[in-house]
Amino acid sequence: MNLLNFIGAFHVEVSRLLDIVESAGEASGYMEWATGKVGDVEVFFLWFPKTRRLVYAIQGRQRNYGEVEVKGVLEAIAYVERMLKQLRR
Repeated sequence: MNLLNFIGAFHVEVSRLLDIVESAGEASGYMEWATGKVGDVEVFFLWFPKTRRLVYAIQGRQRNYGEVEVKGVLEAIAYVERMLKQLRR
């Protein structure tokens, strides 16, 4: 059994982690995005699979933005998951 079959695209997996999903999708394999809310904080995530870059912005009680280079989509999803756990505290 291949466990990678259970992992969807970046925008699908990140959308599952958000409390409220405002927008999610992909653009011809060049970029995927997911935007929404976690509690009272707005979050924006862009994933660029070709360059393996994750860009994020957080608006609310904390304002933060940045860009991270990761090894692949699994690491990008894990990074988002850790970030959202910190926001929920």
